[in-house]
Amino acid sequence: MKSTAVRQIQNHSSDAARLPTKVVEELRRTVDSAYEDVSRGMKRAKRTANDLVYDSRHQIKSHPLAAVGYAALAGVAIGFTVGWLAGSNKSRA
Repeated sequence: MKSTAVRQIQNHSSDAARLPTKVVEELRRTVDSAYEDVSRGMKRAKRTANDLVYDSRHQIKSHPLAAVGYAALAGVAIGFTVGWLAGSNKSRA
């Protein structure tokens, strides 16, 4: 006499055999979906970066003196910051 569990396994053996196939298909759909999302995000980031570069070039060509001034100001600010940090490290040693 077969137990109920054995009969259920035999009745559903075809379902159990298809289970790995179903899991693989679901995993493939999930990976494809994630790949598409990442691909769309990368394309959007690339377009945004290209727009930013284009706008920056346009501003520099339109206002070259201001661009040089901003670059000089940024260089001085970075120089003072690095000098201040290097000086504070020497006083600690």
